[in-house]
Amino acid sequence: MKFDEVCQVDAIAHQMQMNDYQRSRNRALINALFNGAPPYSEEEAERNNIEVNVNFLDSTRMGHEARAQFYQNFLSTSNYFSCVTDAGGPNKSRDYSLIATQEINRIMKKSLPYMECFRSKIAMNVLHGISPAVWKDQYCWRPEAMGVDDVLVPANTLLTMDNLPFFAIRRSFTAPELIRLTRGEHVDKAWNKPMVEACIKWVDEQTMTQIGDNYPDAWSPEKSEERMKSDGGYYATDAAPTIDVFDFYFWSDEGGKPGWRRRMILDCWSTPSVSGGTVASYRKESGVFRNFSDQFLYNPGSRIYSEDRSSIINWQFADLSSVAPFRYHSVRSLGFLLYSVCHLQNRLRSKFNEAVFEQMLVYFRVRSADDLERALKVDLVNKGVIDDSIEFIKAQERHQFNPSTIELGIRMNEQTINQNAMSLVPQTGSPTRNNIEKTKFQVMAEMNAVTKLVSSALTQAAIYQEPEYAEIHRRFCLKDSNDPEVKQFQKRCLARGIPEKILYNPDAWTQDVERVVGEGNRAMELAIADQLMAYRNLYDPESQRQILRTATLAITSDPVLTDALVPMKNTGVTDSVHDAQLAVGTLMQGLPVDVKSGTNHIEYIETLLLNLAQLVQRGPASIQDIMGFQNIAQHIALRMQLLAQDKNEGPRVKQYEAQLTQIMNVVKAQASQMQQMMQAQGGQDGQMSPEDQAKIQAIVTAAQAKAEVTKEAHAQRTAQRQLAFEMKQQQEQQRFQAEMQRQQLKDQMELEKQFRSSAIDIKREADKISMAELAKRKENSELQ
Repeated sequence: MKFDEVCQVDAIAHQMQMNDYQRSRNRALINALFNGAPPYSEEEAERNNIEVNVNFLDSTRMGHEARAQFYQNFLSTSNYFSCVTDAGGPNKSRDYSLIATQEINRIMKKSLPYMECFRSKIAMNVLHGISPAVWKDQYCWRPEAMGVDDVLVPANTLLTMDNLPFFAIRRSFTAPELIRLTRGEHVDKAWNKPMVEACIKWVDEQTMTQIGDNYPDAWSPEKSEERMKSDGGYYATDAAPTIDVFDFYFWSDEGGKPGWRRRMILDCWSTPSVSGGTVASYRKESGVFRNFSDQFLYNPGSRIYSEDRSSIINWQFADLSSVAPFRYHSVRSLGFLLYSVCHLQNRLRSKFNEAVFEQMLVYFRVRSADDLERALKVDLVNKGVIDDSIEFIKAQERHQFNPSTIELGIRMNEQTINQNAMSLVPQTGSPTRNNIEKTKFQVMAEMNAVTKLVSSALTQAAIYQEPEYAEIHRRFCLKDSNDPEVKQFQKRCLARGIPEKILYNPDAWTQDVERVVGEGNRAMELAIADQLMAYRNLYDPESQRQILRTATLAITSDPVLTDALVPMKNTGVTDSVHDAQLAVGTLMQGLPVDVKSGTNHIEYIETLLLNLAQLVQRGPASIQDIMGFQNIAQHIALRMQLLAQDKNEGPRVKQYEAQLTQIMNVVKAQASQMQQMMQAQGGQDGQMSPEDQAKIQAIVTAAQAKAEVTKEAHAQRTAQRQLAFEMKQQQEQQRFQAEMQRQQLKDQMELEKQFRSSAIDIKREADKISMAELAKRKENSELQ
């Protein structure tokens, strides 16, 4: 459909608005409850003589806790998202990705409007499960959060928006805003300038009616324009009328070019005038809009506004609905699920408190008007005197309520609230029996059960957030953008070496949403970080750094401090690897090398072992080379001793020892071969010098001694492990035998107890039989 007629857009927009009216009323009730409004209206409270009308803020507290978990999940990260590219080859793509990620998040994290946009979306997700964000133009990277009631969507629309044919956004323009949009150097020609001028004139006339016509230049158009500029602040106040419009978007493949088209019309039935009328009624009273009844305020014709809906609007959902397929108007939020029970709880507690106050009131029983007069003059003070004609109504005669029933009702409502809120609000575990402290794994198990429910809504919200991040990054890549922050980003990226053909190509980039561990649950985040740190040494060095960053962020909740303590690296060569590579040359000269603090021993040792193996396998070595090899081996052995202090690194140290032994066996063979060659040369050309013989013999002896020490140390460790195993087996055997003896003794005592009990029962039965026999004999004797 082309939507070339104003009446078509007007009919569809108003029909969607009317269909959304009841849903809007329900949303208003949820908003009032979570904002702390009392459960009874003023009319209800007055009509029913309700004295206590209080919102006890259960829903408000739940809403704040849910939003806090969303904040922790989305806003506490170092970056909103990471920019990733594989362009430029493996050596450059990582640097490009890191540079783009740093520069784009530097701007986004400092943007207060975008943070407020995110906060608004989170609040709408908690209350209504739907949070739209709209871009005001085609260049500004920041979207603006819109109210759920301001976005009109057809019925039966799926959450994926695959069957969305059109939608409308209700916007309100002040006169200065409309002037900025339609005047200047680069103004869209689709604006209906005469109609815009009529709207501005109408706003001016209505505003002048509000403030009074005190301007002597009221009939001077030029001075009216200057007045509009100078008094722009007043024209933006609540007292001044606004131009309300339907910003209408629809999908069309007209002319073989599929895409989203745009139209804009006046919302004639919602735009108020100062006198209480509307633009529609104002048309009949004035000639300002007489010639624009069938015209669009904005109409670009068949021009495609956007090929992708995500570049116009993006929805984020936190849907807790149980019925599939999941549709836009069937979203069930935390606010919806909590409304009824929280509203009921407020009424119940109000009645309970009213009953409590009633129990503290004093009532008299009187029989005549004179008694009433005396009763009203009673002064209830200490040691006061009460007339005999005045009778207090006793508690037994007054209306009584059942406190246990009321408390049961309150507890049941609280349980229902907690169960419904569990999908977004973290719950604390129940206390253990006898106040026994829970183990770490018990706490982890309870928190994991809660996190499964929490993650369903947060994961859904994160998935629907991805298109927004992709659109933001696309706008940062627009070469002809007029957004100053986009230009700043591009300038910095180009200065740091990202080529233009990669920077200005959105298809060369992907976006990875950065999320905290624990799905926003602070306690769960700390527990996971602690567990990762416990196994950190088992990961690769690069992964260890990422784990350290994750743990630091979990502990501090401060991205800036985390970046300062554990900065991200933009190169694959770490400081430890670089230091080891430099140390090889010094060690080969026979000089000592000290290792600075903070060195990653794993990276350092692995680099030295690799370099040593490469040096040894180059070919025949000189005496000086062999001595350098020996110096490197001793240095590696010292580093391995430091690493072995961590009990978790035992298997890794054994692997390094095996590699070093294998390399030094080759060095030993080279030294022996060199000794034989020099002896042969000495037999032909003369004897080898004593110095060379001593050096070679020292190298061979040192290698043999090291091999013997390593072999002996390995044997000792094996013997110690065997001894420890045997002692453990003996302890287990002794424990088992002691347990068997205790069990046998227990069984024997139980059998004896049962035997004594059986003997007593048998004796009791025998006594009964004997007594019965004696009674029978006595009876027979009496009969005789």
